[in-house]
Amino acid sequence: MQFHLNGFRGGNPEIHPDKSTRRQGDPLPDRTDVLIVGSGPAGLTLAAQLAGFPDISTVLIEQKPGPMEKGQADGVSCRSMEMFQAFGFAHRVCEEAYWVNETTFWKPDPDNPQCIIRTGRIQDVEDGLSEMPHVILNQARVHDMYLDSMRHSPTRLEPDYGCRVAGLTVDEDPTHPVRIDIEQARDGDKPLVSTIRAR
Repeated sequence: MQFHLNGFRGGNPEIHPDKSTRRQGDPLPDRTDVLIVGSGPAGLTLAAQLAGFPDISTVLIEQKPGPMEKGQADGVSCRSMEMFQAFGFAHRVCEEAYWVNETTFWKPDPDNPQCIIRTGRIQDVEDGLSEMPHVILNQARVHDMYLDSMRHSPTRLEPDYGCRVAGLTVDEDPTHPVRIDIEQARDGDKPLVSTIRAR
């Protein structure tokens, strides 16, 4: 019903009308409301949430040269799945992931220490904990889904890669008191140093 709240419009309802002010590759702005440093799970969650609000200017910087290619934490809890539902991609995670339905326990066989025996089996997620499953999916794939959500948002937010915080100060500026010096990597050249002021 949300898709029809203000009258039907054709096309994919997950792709919002473009209200962006910056494009991928544009120089960093001088001022922003929110600067997010790091495109890990916490940074991407915040960025994906703020990407839906074109009245809040948001910049996401990451010191790595590009998106994550291989995951480091592939387990996805039920609560994370509930959050993914709010972002609209839980169904995609469910389709691609390995579902953890039960856990088994093993130990050396006391009669034959060269072998192991199963000593127990339990349901992985207790009844009533969540409607969502506990799953395993490569973290980089989950990050891709966050990035897709951001690309389809009204702001078309994209991370600025190759950017490292070189300094941060807070001063008396009445609207943008946080000053962040950023080094941007450039192929074979000295990093470009720029400054962003944030609220």
